[in-house]
Amino acid sequence: MLKFACKDTGVDCDFVATGETVEEIKEKAFAHAGVVHAEILNSMTDEQKADLAKTLEANIKAV
Repeated sequence: MLKFACKDTGVDCDFVATGETVEEIKEKAFAHAGVVHAEILNSMTDEQKADLAKTLEANIKAV
């Protein structure tokens, strides 16, 4: 089982995604961000979104 928390990226948010694969966690995290953090996500460039995806991956932990 893998876990990612928004707080791990410095965002003041209690969202936590769990799953079996990195891709599953990324899908859940970006779906969450698209709704709850849409203003942040929409203001980001493609390069910043790619950096965010790398940061997200780096903060996925086994539980």
